[in-house]
Amino acid sequence: KYQTLVNQQIPISKALGWEIIALSEYKIITGTQLQPNINVHQTAFAGSIYAAAMATGWTLLKCWYDQNEFQADLVAAEATIKYLKPVTGDFECLAVIDKKDDNFQKLVSRLSIYKSCGFVQNIEIKCNQQICAILTVNFVFKC
Repeated sequence: KYQTLVNQQIPISKALGWEIIALSEYKIITGTQLQPNINVHQTAFAGSIYAAAMATGWTLLKCWYDQNEFQADLVAAEATIKYLKPVTGDFECLAVIDKKDDNFQKLVSRLSIYKSCGFVQNIEIKCNQQICAILTVNFVFKC
């Protein structure tokens, strides 16, 4: 369901070779192929890493609010990425929602009364079992 949705809503995801490996209400793991995203240095293109991670974070939050039947539009308001190591092969993105986090509790509270709210989500980009980059996104749930 979500693979098709992302390919439709975020068309570049298909061209990147991005796919959902595991998805639950509070965790997502995605995989992206290196080959269609390779740069002149034979590593992953920075924009491809960013796009794959953004699609991952959006998908997790979309799945979470669908499961909880909240009504909102989910958009990215601001994002920063830290590139820590070159991505030299196929890579995975991982995002987790911490149910105990105060910001998550605020999000649930506001959405419960149909109020818009921001939420910061971190997405780790891993290659060869090492964290190569971290994308931090300020998403907004617009009610």
